[in-house]
Order: sequence, then structure tokens, then C-alpha cells
Amino acid sequence: MQVMFPDYNRSILNLAASILHHLDLECPHAGLPEADAFLSQPRKNRVMLILDGLGSACLRKMLPEDSFLRQHQVADISSVYPCTTAAATTTLLSGLSPLEHGWLGWNAWFREFGRIVDLFLDRDSYSGAIISPSPAKLLLPYADISQRLSQEQPEILQCHKVMPPFDPNGVDSLARMAARISELCALEGPQLVLAYWHEPDTLMHNEGPGSEAVRQDLLQSDQILADLFRSLEDVQILITADHGQIAVEREIYLDDYPNLNECLILPPSLESRAASLFVKPAKRDYFAAAFQDLFGDCFLLLPRSEVYERGLFGPGKPQRKVDDFLGCYLACAIGQTILRYRSLFNRPRNTFKGHHAGLCAEEMIVPLILAEK
Repeated sequence: MQVMFPDYNRSILNLAASILHHLDLECPHAGLPEADAFLSQPRKNRVMLILDGLGSACLRKMLPEDSFLRQHQVADISSVYPCTTAAATTTLLSGLSPLEHGWLGWNAWFREFGRIVDLFLDRDSYSGAIISPSPAKLLLPYADISQRLSQEQPEILQCHKVMPPFDPNGVDSLARMAARISELCALEGPQLVLAYWHEPDTLMHNEGPGSEAVRQDLLQSDQILADLFRSLEDVQILITADHGQIAVEREIYLDDYPNLNECLILPPSLESRAASLFVKPAKRDYFAAAFQDLFGDCFLLLPRSEVYERGLFGPGKPQRKVDDFLGCYLACAIGQTILRYRSLFNRPRNTFKGHHAGLCAEEMIVPLILAEK
């Protein structure tokens, strides 16, 4: 496996910065040259579409060279770290690095609630109990591009978001998303459409990133997007992904190792391939040595000081919760393994055939796809 750290000079953070700069919205981060040049061309309609999980390796493997998406790919760029939906989509929609917005993973330890909480679902990660008020909304607020436009530049253009079924106004298929985008682009005046679709990520988790189900889904998606582009006029379409995926070959349950489990203050949090580990002070040296002995071939165990020194979560001023969320160590996957934990709550656990959030190129590198007419 090729180990790859995020490149915050050529990343989805820089792509978001290009969009903000184009809209005359303040952003301290440098833009992406390809996106800057693309957006400098005048167009009535602009569409940014995030296809969850569509890494560059998957794109090349699953689609032919003459497909719409591959024909219009202009570059490979880096995701952020952790390369996971919570961190990466928040960056794309806000222009903030993970360090700045604090949405570091699927779940996080909120000391104010005494719980590890699923950020999107407001749910205790181990018991399943619903947590109210929403910890993420209360303690990790941020303004996305559409909110900033309405507040700071309401006269420039109309901005719309199109989301999957989990959103109250969401759509239930990519075909319906394309139809909604087409309707919005037909409105009078300049339009900006920010769209997010949750595939192929879900299929990759369930069937594996190299599966035939994923191939067929991408072929269908490519045709839908090609037809959408042909149907629009005076438009730019910018397509990227939040992260890629890698096939899972091994699951490690940390509670299966009593010598390591007894060192922990809390169960692991953030992600199964970017695990925040809170370790008892007297046990830290022992834990680090034992973890390296057992899992050094598939995880890079970084002390929290090194996470900050490497700038792993990106540039900027840290959101105040980041320091709470990061334990003594961050276990970053460098192989095809995920790190899990069983609590004493009797809850069913999903089996994953694909995952992300580690430091492998397959999950870190995403495409930059630009099409205009």
C-alpha cells in the first residue's frame, strides 16, 4: 500500500477556496489553479457535485476512458484528513480545514455530554441513545457557502443545495437529482447549485470498492451526468469526491486484546481507520509499544503532538473542540485493516467490505472533473 499524507496545497480545501474567492467571500486558503482558471470564465450556471467515495483509483478502474467523468477529469487532488465524509464534505461546503471546523470523523467524544456521539445522527455511538440537544450543532457550528452567500453577498446569485433522501427536501435517486439541477439552472439569472450524492460510498462499504455492483452503479451515474451536461446551456459543472475507499481485509477488535483494552480510558472514537485513543497516563509507553508490536504493519500510531506538528488536520486556527476530540494517540491505517470496539451494549454491528479515513492513496486521492459549455 502506498502511504500518502494529505497535501493541503492541492486538495479539496483549495478547491473550496477557489469557489469562495470566485464568489468574493473571504477565505484565507490558497485556491487551486485549475479551478481558478475554470471559474474565471463567465457562465450563467455553476454546479458543484460531490460524489461520495469516488476516489481516482476507483474512477480509473471502473469506468472506460471514453466515459463522461474520465474524459473531463483534469487532475488528481488530495482529500483532507481524516479522509472521511464528516471532515471532507464539511471542508468542501465551508472552505474550512478539519482543524478549523472540527468535524473530524463519524463520531467524537463530547465531554459536555459524557458520550461518544455520532455527529450526523446525534446518537450515542455505543448505546444508540439519541442525544439532545444536538452536540454537533451546538458545539461545532459553521456557515456553509450557501449561508455565507445569503448573509454576505445576497445580490450576486441564487444558491441552492440538492441533497439525498436524508435531507427533508432531498431526492431519492441521482436521476432525480439531475432533474432538480436542470430545473434550477433554468431559473432566471445566475445560479449556483451545490449538490451531494451519497453513492458510490454506501455500495462500496457494503459490496466492496472493486465489486460489480459498484461498477454498474458508476456506469449508470456516468450516463446520467453525461445526459445532464448535454441538456444544460451556459454552464460549468465541477465534480469531485470527499474521499476514496479501500477494500477491507481484516477487522481488529481492540477489546479482544485485554492488555491493550486495560490501558484505555475510553473506547476508540473518530473513525475505524483514524482512531482517536485515550490512554491512561501510566500506561502510555506500554500501550504504544504493544500496539506497534501487534499492529505496526497496518497502523501508524501517532502521538497527539506529532498529529499537530505534521498539520494532519490542515492549516488554520483550531476549532476549540479539536483538542478534546484528539486522544493521546491517533491510529492511522496504512493497510487494509479497520479498528473496532465492542461495548457491553448489545447492538448489531455492520460488516464493512470497504472503508476510508486512513493514509492509503486509494482513499486519499480524488478526481477534479471540470466540464463547461
